[in-house]
Amino acid sequence: MEKLIEKVNELKQILDETPQVKKIKDLNKKLQENEELLNKIKLYNQTRKENIKEEIYSYELYKEYKQAETELNILILEINSKLKKISRKGKCNI
Repeated sequence: MEKLIEKVNELKQILDETPQVKKIKDLNKKLQENEELLNKIKLYNQTRKENIKEEIYSYELYKEYKQAETELNILILEINSKLKKISRKGKCNI
């Protein structure tokens, strides 16, 4: 069990060094500093008004963040796919 925990921690460290994770962390920090954008996001979450959504999408920072989020999700899908292949190797296919 200790070895598994070690490997998971090692994987976390490796993932923290990927360009996708570094980029999303950087953009998240910038987004958190933009109070105007955060207020619009909060307002949209409360009202769901389409015009507020359009305003949010007009921010280049938000577009960048969503693109980085997509790239990170693709990385996660790739990891899950590889883990699925690995986990099948140890099972009997009856």
